[in-house]
Amino acid sequence: MRKHLSTNRVKAPEALENSITRRELAEKIQTGLQKKLMVLEAGAGHGKTTAIREKLNQLPSDRWQWLTLNEDCNHLIVFWSYLIETLKDQLGPMKEEMLVYFQSGMNAENIEEFISFLTDSLVLETSDYLVLDDFHTINDKEVLHSFERFLEELPENLYVVITTRYQPELYLTKFLLAEQLQYLQEEDFLLSDVEGESFIQQNSRETLSQETMTYLLKTAKGWIGGLKLLMAVKKINQSQNQKIRFENKILSEYLAKEILGNLSKEEQEFLVITGYFPFVYPNLSQQLFPEIDFSAMIEDLQEKNLMISCIDRLEQKFTFHPILKDYLVKEFQAQSVEKQTTLKNQTAAIFIEDGYLDEGVALLFELGKYQQLMNLIVENEQSFRRIYYIEQIPREVALTNIDFAFQKFVYYYSNLEYENCHDLIEALEEKYPDKKEIRALSGIKLLLGSDYLTTEQTPNTIQEINQLKLDDVSKAFIFLKSALILFFKESYQQAKHFIEASLKLNQKSKNNFLLYFNQTLLAQVCEETGELNKGLAILTAIYQKLDGMGFNSKMKETYQVSFFITITGIHLKQLNLEAAADTLKKANTNKHPHIHASYLYNLAELHYLSGDEEKGWLAFKELETGATGSYSNPFTQSGIMKYALKLGQLPGYYEEQFIEAFEAHPELHNMAYRLFYGMILFKRGDYQECLAIADQILEKSRKQRIYSKIIEANLLKLSALLKMKGDSARQMLNIYHECLYYGSENRILNDFFLFRNEIEELTKLLKDEIEANLEPREKDFHHEIIKLCCTSSDSLLTERESEILAEMAKGLTNKAIGDKLFISVATVKTHILNIYRKLEVNSRVTAIEKAKQLHIL
Repeated sequence: MRKHLSTNRVKAPEALENSITRRELAEKIQTGLQKKLMVLEAGAGHGKTTAIREKLNQLPSDRWQWLTLNEDCNHLIVFWSYLIETLKDQLGPMKEEMLVYFQSGMNAENIEEFISFLTDSLVLETSDYLVLDDFHTINDKEVLHSFERFLEELPENLYVVITTRYQPELYLTKFLLAEQLQYLQEEDFLLSDVEGESFIQQNSRETLSQETMTYLLKTAKGWIGGLKLLMAVKKINQSQNQKIRFENKILSEYLAKEILGNLSKEEQEFLVITGYFPFVYPNLSQQLFPEIDFSAMIEDLQEKNLMISCIDRLEQKFTFHPILKDYLVKEFQAQSVEKQTTLKNQTAAIFIEDGYLDEGVALLFELGKYQQLMNLIVENEQSFRRIYYIEQIPREVALTNIDFAFQKFVYYYSNLEYENCHDLIEALEEKYPDKKEIRALSGIKLLLGSDYLTTEQTPNTIQEINQLKLDDVSKAFIFLKSALILFFKESYQQAKHFIEASLKLNQKSKNNFLLYFNQTLLAQVCEETGELNKGLAILTAIYQKLDGMGFNSKMKETYQVSFFITITGIHLKQLNLEAAADTLKKANTNKHPHIHASYLYNLAELHYLSGDEEKGWLAFKELETGATGSYSNPFTQSGIMKYALKLGQLPGYYEEQFIEAFEAHPELHNMAYRLFYGMILFKRGDYQECLAIADQILEKSRKQRIYSKIIEANLLKLSALLKMKGDSARQMLNIYHECLYYGSENRILNDFFLFRNEIEELTKLLKDEIEANLEPREKDFHHEIIKLCCTSSDSLLTERESEILAEMAKGLTNKAIGDKLFISVATVKTHILNIYRKLEVNSRVTAIEKAKQLHIL
C-alpha cells in the first residue's frame, strides 16, 4: 500500500486558469488579511475558495496552510488531527512531541491544555495564514468551543481565514471590538455586469450574442455558480416561458437534466459514480471504468464547463463543485442498493491500496465493514486518526477480533478507563474461554488492581507469546502483563527478560504508555532485588522524558504519582527519609483508590522507619479500611504488618487471619509472604520452623540474586539463632557478613533497622570479630548500621536520636523538630528521653554539652 504524505484536505485546490479578478472583493480580502480573523460567508458557487486562493497565491507557499473540512470533522480527534497535519511544518522542534501528545489520548477533558500546548509550540517567524475551507460543515458544540479557545490563544503571527456557506456558530465579538475581524457576506461576492461579461468571455467555448450575454447575466444575478451552470447547458437561448429560475441557488431538476442530457451515457455514468466519492484520479477511474481514457474524459468535461476542480495537478486528482456534486450524490443514491454497495466496496479497496487510508476507512464505516476495519486499524499503527477509529467501533464488535480487542483494552487502560478495561476483559474471557490468546490475559486484572489472586501465568515462555496470532502492540502488552505477574511471584530475573521483550516489540509502535510502564516496572524489579542504585537511575531517566511523552494532564498526573510512589520505595529502603517524605508528599494528589492505597502503604512504612510507630499504625489502619484490589489482602499488607509485629502492636487476630489466608492459598507463597509467616512463627517461639523457612528463602534468593531477600531472610535466621542460645557464633558471624556484602553497595538499610534489636545483641556478642577481614566498603556500612541500630552505651545514639540531638543543638522546639523530621511531638519527646538516658543527663543544655564531649556533636 502506497502511503501519501498528506491527504487532499490539507492541500489547497489548484488555482483556476480562467478566473477573473473582482477588484472590490480583492481589496476587501486584502484588508482582511491584515486582521487576525476573516470570515468569507456566501452560498455555494460564489467563488469564495477561488477568491482567497488567488490572493494567497501572491504570497510564498510556506506562509499559508489550507484545510478543507468535512462532516466527519465534527469530532474533536478528527478535527484537531487534521489541524495538526495542516500546521505540522510550523511546529518546529515540537513536531514529534505534539504528535505523540495527540496520539497518547487527547480528549474533551484535556482539550484546553492541548490547545495551549499547540499554540505555544507554533514557530512563526513571519505572518502566516491558516485557511479553513467549508467551515459550515462543523456543528458539533465541543469542536466549535475548542476552536473558539484556539482563536482566543492565536499566536501573534498567525492569521485565520474561514470560508463558510452560513454564519459560523462562533463567538466573534472579541475580534470585532478589537477591530480584528473582516466579515464578507454574499453580496460582496456577486459579479458586476462588467465582471460577469468578462467571465463569460473567458469561459465560454463559443461566441455568444449580446442578447444571450444579457440573458445569462440577468438570470444569474451576479451568482458566478449560476453562470457556470447556464453555460453548461447547450440550449441557452430559450423562450420566455422556459427561462431558468434559480430557487435558493440550488440546482433545479430541470437544469440538471439539461446539463446531463447533453452528455453521453458514458459521461453521465462517470459523473454520477465518481461524483459520490471525495475525488477521482487515474487509477480509480481505470478500476471503475477500464474502457474510459481518464485524461480525455476530464478534458472533455472541462470543455463543456462541467465545474470540475483540480485538487492536485501532480497526482491528477479532481472533484466536482459542490453545487453540482450535491446533485450527483443524490443521483448515486438513487441507484440500486446492490450497485451502491458494490461500488463503495470497490472504491474503498482502491483507496486503501493506493494509500488514501482515511477515505477508504470512511467508506468501510459507511458500509459497516467492521471486520475489515479492525484488521486495517491493527495493521496501520501509525495512523493519525487511529484513536478515533478505535473509539468508534463498538465494544461488542471489538470482541469479534481479538487483536483489535487488545488495542481497545490498551486504549482504555492508557486513558485510565479501568472500568471499561475490566468489562472488556471479562467479556473476552467469557466469549473465548479456551483460546490461548485470551488465556494469555490471565492475571491482567492485576494491572487494574482488582484481582490479587489471579497470578496464573499462561503462556509461560517468551517464545509462546511471540507465536500468538496477535499484533506487536498486543504482544508487548502481554509481555508487560506477564512481567508484572512474574514480579508478584518474585521471579525477578525472568520478569526482566519479559520487560526487555516488551520494549523490543514496542520499538516500532513507540507506544509511550508501554515504554513508561515497562521502565517503571523494571525500576520496581531493581528495588525488590536490591539493585537500588540502578532503580534510581532508571526512574530518573524516565521521569526526565515524561514531559516529552505527550501524555495529557490527567494521564501525566497519574504517571507522575506512580513515579513518586515507586521512587519513595527506594528512598525508604536506603533510609533516605527526608527524600522519601518529599516524594511521598508529591504523590498525595491522586485519590484513585488503588493509587491512594499505594500512598498509604508507603506512608505507614515511612512512619515506622522514622521511629513513629503510633503514626505508622494509624496509616496502616487507614490503608486497611479503604484499600481495594491487591492492597486489600493480608499478603500485601504483611509488608507493613511486619513492623507492627516486631513492635508488639499487632493484635493476635491479624496473625490468625494471615495464617488462614496463607494456608488457603499456597500458590501465592512468595518470599515476602513466607518471611512474614516466619516472623509469626518466631514470635510464637517455633524457632526451628522459622529457621527452615529462612533457609528455603535463602536458597531461592541466592539463586536468583535477590539481594534484599538474602538480607531479610538472613536477619530472620539470625533472630532465631540468637534465641536458641546454641554454639552458633561462627554461623551468625557469616550470616551478618553476607548481609553486609549484599547491602553495602546499594545501602539497603531498612531491613537492618527492622531487626535493630538483633543487630544490637549481635554487636554485643561479637563486636571484635565482626570487623575482622571486612572490606573497607563493608566496614563503613557496618559502622552506619551500628549508628542506626544500636542503643547501648558503646554505640550510644541511633541515627534518629542523633538527628534530634543535632536539631536540639540548633535551638529548635519539640514541635519544630517534629515538623522538620515528619514525626509527632510525642515521638520527639520519647527520643529526647532516650537521649537523656543514654548520655546520663537530665536537660537539653547538659545533653548538648555531653554530646560535644563525646564527639557526637
